[in-house]
Amino acid sequence: MNPEPSEKISISRWKYALIFAGGTMLSRVLGLVRDILIGWFVPDFSRDTFLFAFRLPNTLRDLLGEGAVNASFVPVLSECEETQGKNAMRQMVQSLFSIMFFILAIVSLIGVLLMPYVPQLISSLTTFTQEIPKSEEQLQLTVRVLQWTFPYLFWIGIAVFMMAPLFVLGDYKTPGMTPALLNLSLIFSIFIPYLFPINIIWALVIGLWLGGILQASVLYFETRKQLGVLNFTKDWNQHGVKKAFILLIPVIFGQAAGEVNKLVDSFFSYSLSEGTVSALFYANRLIQLPLSIFGTAVSVSILPELSRYFANKETHKVRHALQEGLLQTLFMILPAMVLLMLLGKPIVQLLFERGHFSEELTKKTANAIFIYSIGVIGFSGVKVLTQGFYAMNNTTIPVITSSLSMILNIVLNFLLVRPFDYFGLVIATTVSFWTNFLILLIIIGFKIGNIADKKYLLNILKYGFSILIVICMFFLVDYLFDTENMDRVIPLSLYITFTGLVCSLAYLTIAWIVKIKELEQILSIINKKLKYKTNP
Repeated sequence: MNPEPSEKISISRWKYALIFAGGTMLSRVLGLVRDILIGWFVPDFSRDTFLFAFRLPNTLRDLLGEGAVNASFVPVLSECEETQGKNAMRQMVQSLFSIMFFILAIVSLIGVLLMPYVPQLISSLTTFTQEIPKSEEQLQLTVRVLQWTFPYLFWIGIAVFMMAPLFVLGDYKTPGMTPALLNLSLIFSIFIPYLFPINIIWALVIGLWLGGILQASVLYFETRKQLGVLNFTKDWNQHGVKKAFILLIPVIFGQAAGEVNKLVDSFFSYSLSEGTVSALFYANRLIQLPLSIFGTAVSVSILPELSRYFANKETHKVRHALQEGLLQTLFMILPAMVLLMLLGKPIVQLLFERGHFSEELTKKTANAIFIYSIGVIGFSGVKVLTQGFYAMNNTTIPVITSSLSMILNIVLNFLLVRPFDYFGLVIATTVSFWTNFLILLIIIGFKIGNIADKKYLLNILKYGFSILIVICMFFLVDYLFDTENMDRVIPLSLYITFTGLVCSLAYLTIAWIVKIKELEQILSIINKKLKYKTNP
């Protein structure tokens, strides 16, 4: 029995999402290795300083990168390729690349010039955090590190821009794999001080530069390979180019809310006691592992499809695709979120707690993971719903909702950081994620029809039942282990692996019994792959 056309599209979306997720998974695993080594080999102050410095260009990379560039450029490039052909698309890519090169160079230069003002801002926050300010020597080192890490924005900005034409051409593998180059470079840089007399913090800066250049180069040459020679051009007057930047400006404002939240959190955490930046960073990294692999994968793969539906005025298909996108994200995110909440402390113990990574830092990180996990579904849901607005060329609403979310987060930071310390920062972030998601869900329902209809809510109930069984299985397995005295690598590894396997099998089994559609679609892809290998 052949699948229905809509079912084929859903399966195709899964295929692109899984390809991108596979590359992202490689990058995230290497990123985890990188973070483990940084935790072991880099002392608290140096680690906090590098991670804080890395946050600034990385935040702007997200601002000018995946979210803004893909949301504004992918629909325009997709339309150009669909209506005018590949050669016209190449010319548009040349124009966009020339403009982005100029913008990224200017922003990088301005950033370097502004870095000496950062210590004043950090010192002013101690009024709210009641922490002892950092020394003048520490703050001056922070400025120098910030000035050398900030130009990473230029290289990673070029790299992320080059992902947009590759997505339109159906190449999800290369964009998914290239972030691994940064992690390999940073892993290598950790060992530079053992070969040359250099402070480890400057070795990490070298690794950052190397990783950024490698990513930009690989993506640039892959785009050239598929499109042809890409030269700089002054032809910036094409209709599509103007449309792309008209879309880009409000999208940047929309993205800015989330990125401002990250910056505010970073400044607050750097003004708190040593180790706080590291605790929130490591908690965020573990949370981002499933979120980036699965949540981002679905949102990236769904945008070209939504853009085509809207171009053909098929609103009912936009609604159906968004429903499926949310459920596909939920299918992958939900079990990972629950397991991170339940296994956060033993995972942090196993991966990080040795060398410079103390038991106290483990507790802080595990506590942050638990609260962050609650906001994961809201964050991943925002990514999917925002793509629906972008596909409809409506960038205003995501800007407004994310701005409200940003204001809420900042206000909660100021209110909660003194009574709850770093807990206040994590609670504020989680509340703002869910607020943004719920507002978008309500508004998009007025535009394309209610997404949370009876059928959708029935699927949510199926997920709720499946997760309830997973939680029961966790406590059953946990009862069999003596977790109180478990602090060695082998017992921790066995406990985490066995618990994870049992809970995952329970989730998949219940999902199959209650006939969760997303599992059936994945099994269909696997079945096709096996049949092809048997009968090519």
